[in-house]
Amino acid sequence: MDDIPLLVEYLIEQYRKKVGKKIRNIDKKTLQLFQDYKWPGNIRELQNVIERAVVLCDSDTFSIDETWLKRDLPHDSAQLQTSLRGLGRLNEAQAREMIEAA
Repeated sequence: MDDIPLLVEYLIEQYRKKVGKKIRNIDKKTLQLFQDYKWPGNIRELQNVIERAVVLCDSDTFSIDETWLKRDLPHDSAQLQTSLRGLGRLNEAQAREMIEAA
């Protein structure tokens, strides 16, 4: 967890250059979210979140939506099937929100 700020800065710089963005600051709340999160996907998950955020960033301050790091998925298959059955009834905004969250 102590390495998170350094990794975040490094990855932002890499992806920022790749997409031609001018990101100069990191939101303190975002940095705290990164440090508090357990990172079950390890460095690859961190890389993916940062790359996505850099691409979507429209200011010089890097930040993420805290919902990107939430893991409120159903744990048993019956619950998952019930959740998936409802997908056919989503409107366009709901579908977009689910895709962005994923």
